[in-house]
Amino acid sequence: MTRASNLIALLVTALVAALAFLNWSTLTAPAPLDLVVAQVQAPLGVVMLGVAGVLGTLFFVAYLSNQIGSLLETRRLLKEIQRVQDLADKAEASRIESLQQSIGVEFRQLNERLSAVLASSRTAVAERDITQMTPSEAVVRGERR
Repeated sequence: MTRASNLIALLVTALVAALAFLNWSTLTAPAPLDLVVAQVQAPLGVVMLGVAGVLGTLFFVAYLSNQIGSLLETRRLLKEIQRVQDLADKAEASRIESLQQSIGVEFRQLNERLSAVLASSRTAVAERDITQMTPSEAVVRGERR
């Protein structure tokens, strides 16, 4: 869009310059100009070209000012986005670290429970084996130990 508008502005400027060059004798012909407080003899075409040039320059300066303001705003917003992104990354890292610690605690507790269950089941199996043994089996097992 910007490229198209620049091309159109360049074409219009070239067209005005070409018309001014082709009609220079008409543009420089003196004509009476009424300036409200005085009347002067001046080339009306040159005066109108000068006014058009001044207006074009003012619009160009306004355009540049707008572009510079937009670039500064974009830069400020990019810095803000980067700051917020860094903050979000830190918060995410904190949550991940907290989750890792929580998972570590859960695994340790689960390990302790499994160890306790395993120990109690071994004890229960050993007691069951002893209570279900005949006296002769107890003697044989006692000898093996």
